[in-house]
Amino acid sequence: MRNPKPFFMVISICFFALWKCTSAASGGKPLVTAITKDANTLLYTAPLKDGRPLVVDLSGPAITLACSSKTGTVTRLSASATDGANPLFPVSFSATASCASKAPAGAVGVAGLAPSSQSSLPAQVARTQKVAKKVALCLPSDGKTTSGNSVGVAIFGGGPLFFVPSDRGDFTTMLAGTAPLRGFNGSPGYFLSATGITVDRKKVPLSGPLVVGLSSTIPYTALRADVYQAFVKAFDQAAASPNFSPFVSRVTAVAPFERCYNSTKLSVGLSRLGYPVPQIELLLEGGQSFSVLGANSMVQVNANAACLGFVRMKAAGGQQAPAAVIGGFQLENHLLVLDEEKKQFGFTTYLGAIGLSCSSFNFTRAA
Repeated sequence: MRNPKPFFMVISICFFALWKCTSAASGGKPLVTAITKDANTLLYTAPLKDGRPLVVDLSGPAITLACSSKTGTVTRLSASATDGANPLFPVSFSATASCASKAPAGAVGVAGLAPSSQSSLPAQVARTQKVAKKVALCLPSDGKTTSGNSVGVAIFGGGPLFFVPSDRGDFTTMLAGTAPLRGFNGSPGYFLSATGITVDRKKVPLSGPLVVGLSSTIPYTALRADVYQAFVKAFDQAAASPNFSPFVSRVTAVAPFERCYNSTKLSVGLSRLGYPVPQIELLLEGGQSFSVLGANSMVQVNANAACLGFVRMKAAGGQQAPAAVIGGFQLENHLLVLDEEKKQFGFTTYLGAIGLSCSSFNFTRAA
């Protein structure tokens, strides 16, 4: 059994002498925090600022708080050291933040996770805690509550990361695929190169390679206009095939979506992979693919309708814009491993396929 004296000494340091709670106190361990989804804004937040939420932004180059200083501010953030299976003890650390006139709805600021920025949260955690510039992020799908099955997880500083039961192994090493991280026109954030998109294993006629971004603040995957048109046509064709036509019946569209279906008919074929609709795959540089099953492609918009959760990109830029920006809904319940040091993006299979979810991490403090 752990000697309780040093454990509570560390807690005392963290709570009563915050200026001494540094990487030495955490022993260079990665930090873990819960991630919750706001049902109203569809944003994901982490309780990093005095237990209050910061929006998790994969494209954000800095930590941002609502304040008036023109030169930014120094603040304190807190999380828990972790062994990858449990929180161990609280850690508070000093961080620099930019100031904004107001915070996003439902939060007190933004935790920017973008790579190649010394002001991002991962960079500052790496610097203060002496850990790797690596994030393991698992976004939850349920925004109805802020506890239990609605809680995802993020580990800053590497791995491992174990889901309950922990005998399944370290999920940061059990990846369904990896792809190199690429830059894009100097934009902050995570970008990939893709060779194409398939719907029901048939390639969508597109000219490649395709630049693809990752976003935790865009709720649904946005496709550039030319890509969206070809993609929707391919989905319509696949949905009309004998494999799916018994389940897929169009109904009136519900904004912002253009393709909606009778969910009563879809529910006949419902499984742990979601509704029975054509599988979508993003073919990544290196030959591996990121799969989007019914659970991550169909959005339940009301009791009788589910819609294809892909939208037409509104941003200007034409062919200079990314071909696609994968939104939060399509990333949910995949463990994402963002390794800046290796310049690599990794991802697990859809966790629901193996009876897990992003809520399967054990946030009960180790005994």
